[in-house]
Amino acid sequence: MAIQKPEWFKIDATKFLADAQVDAMSTVELGACFRLLCRQWIDGSIPDDLHLLGRLCRLDATSMGEAWITLSPFFPVLESGKRANRFMWIEREKIVAALERKSDEGTRAARKRWNEVRKRLDATPIGSPMPDPMQDQTRPEQTRPEKNSLSELNGSSDVVADLSKEKATKEPSKDANKLAALLKAEILKNKADCKITHKQERSWAVTAERMLRLDGRSQERIADVIRWAQHDEFEMSNVLSMDKLRKRFDQLELKRGRSSGNGHAGATRLPVAGSAVENTLALLKGGVQ
Repeated sequence: MAIQKPEWFKIDATKFLADAQVDAMSTVELGACFRLLCRQWIDGSIPDDLHLLGRLCRLDATSMGEAWITLSPFFPVLESGKRANRFMWIEREKIVAALERKSDEGTRAARKRWNEVRKRLDATPIGSPMPDPMQDQTRPEQTRPEKNSLSELNGSSDVVADLSKEKATKEPSKDANKLAALLKAEILKNKADCKITHKQERSWAVTAERMLRLDGRSQERIADVIRWAQHDEFEMSNVLSMDKLRKRFDQLELKRGRSSGNGHAGATRLPVAGSAVENTLALLKGGVQ
C-alpha cells in the first residue's frame, strides 16, 4: 500500500517570527523562505541550485542572489545537490513515519477482520467451501526500523530546533568543558559578581558538546564567537548562556564578520558597575572634551 505524502505542517507563529534569523529577513526574503519551506515539505528537500531556487521563489537571478545571502544558513546542505531546513526535515520524518505505521496498522486490522469472516463462512454447513482467492495471498507483515532523524543532518542550524529530548550517552568532552569555562570567564570579566552555578556550567558543557558533535562547529570558531560576543556592547548582555550562543551562532558569526570587515572590533564599552545616568554623563563629558 502506497504511503501518501504529508499534506500539511504545523508552525508556531510566535517562535517563527521571534527567531533572530527570521527577524533579520526582509519581506522578499521572508516570502522566499516560506515558499522553500513548503517545497521542502512536499519533496523532502530543496535543490542546491541558485537558478532553480530563483524559479521556485519567483525571483530573478539578482534578487535571488541577494536573498540567498540571508537564506542559505536557514537551509544547510543535506547531501550533494540537496539542501534542507533541519526543523522542517525532522518534523516531516516524524509525519512520514506515523503515516507508515498507520498504513501497517490498517493492513493488520483488515486482515484480522477478513480472517474472522472466513472462519464464520467455513463453519456454515450450506454450500461448498469457499476457495482460497488470489487476493488471500497477502504480503507478509512489514517491520520498519525506527528512524533516528536527529543524526541525519550533522552540521546544520535551525531557527527552532528542539533537542531537549535527546538522551546524553556520554559525558561532555574536554573541549566542551573548556568552552563552558571560557564563556563563564568572559562573562565574569564583564560582571565579576554574576552568579554562575556549577549546574549551569555543566549544562553549558552539554550544549557545547552538541555544537561540536551535532552542529559541526569547531572549537576555535565557538571560542572566537564567545570572545567577540562578550566584547560587544550590545551582545554581552544578550549572550549569557551556551544555549543562547548556539541558537544565534550563525547570526553572531555573520555580525562578527561584518564588524571585522568594517575595521571595528566592537562598540565602545561602558563601565559595567556604573548606572545608566553615570554612563550617559561619561559619554557626554568625553564628547565635550
